[in-house]
Amino acid sequence: MFEQLNYEIAGHRIVIHTTDMRKTTALLPTFLPFISFAHYNETDTYLFSVAGNRSVDIPETAVEDVLEFDGRFSRVYRTAEGIVVSMKIKERERRFHISADWKTVTTDLTLVDREERHFLYRFIVTLFGIISARRQTVKIHASVTELNGKALIFLGKSGTGKSTHSRLWREFVPGSTLLNDDEPIVRVFNDKAVRVYGAPWSGSTPCYKNESAEVAAIVHLYQSPENKLRELNKIEALSLLYPSTVVFRSDAGNKNMIFDTVTDIVQQVPFYRLDCRPDREAVMLTRTLM
Repeated sequence: MFEQLNYEIAGHRIVIHTTDMRKTTALLPTFLPFISFAHYNETDTYLFSVAGNRSVDIPETAVEDVLEFDGRFSRVYRTAEGIVVSMKIKERERRFHISADWKTVTTDLTLVDREERHFLYRFIVTLFGIISARRQTVKIHASVTELNGKALIFLGKSGTGKSTHSRLWREFVPGSTLLNDDEPIVRVFNDKAVRVYGAPWSGSTPCYKNESAEVAAIVHLYQSPENKLRELNKIEALSLLYPSTVVFRSDAGNKNMIFDTVTDIVQQVPFYRLDCRPDREAVMLTRTLM
């Protein structure tokens, strides 16, 4: 007997079919704020579904891509029936099959064994970024600060002070909060509204909020001995924002969809460069943006 576990992330539903909902939710503790208890009909749309306890064979085709990050080693295979991913963490290996329409995932995970938690977490996080691109949604390496329903997205290379600037906002701007500190989710809607969402992932900062805000501006940070804020043109903005997105590098369609969404974002949202010190004056400059 299977139970249906539903998560709503940035307005997109993920369905997990499990033999024990309690044990599956325990594998994904940061996803708890995103559980949905709404009643869904068979015709309601979802981003993708996951079912476990299935045999997944390695295809007799060449490896299309090899991904290595943070102790994980994955091989990607493509066939007419879809994509097979073999993920290895330390000495353990698990497999996932993604259907050709990107709607159905089957895996050899039981979805209830605590030893599987790293596999399940990483795969859902990665797959969400790939499939949600089809719905004008992107994950961005950034830190997001929210105030009164509006948000600033802070970009920058690792170590340039994104998290620090967000922290200084909370220190010097009463009422401001951290929405996400690693990979927030940005959506463009049909009416061209742009919103940023919290996520079940937030890097080393525990911030897992099922909340969203209107994007007031995007700011690219640079360390500098002086504080200076300058608005960038659309070409400059595109060249900085696209490399900050999370892209499935071996899939040209995914890259094109993300590029189109990023283009829509920079058309609708003002983009700035902030040369700054880590101080109150720098915060007051970005405070003028919302």
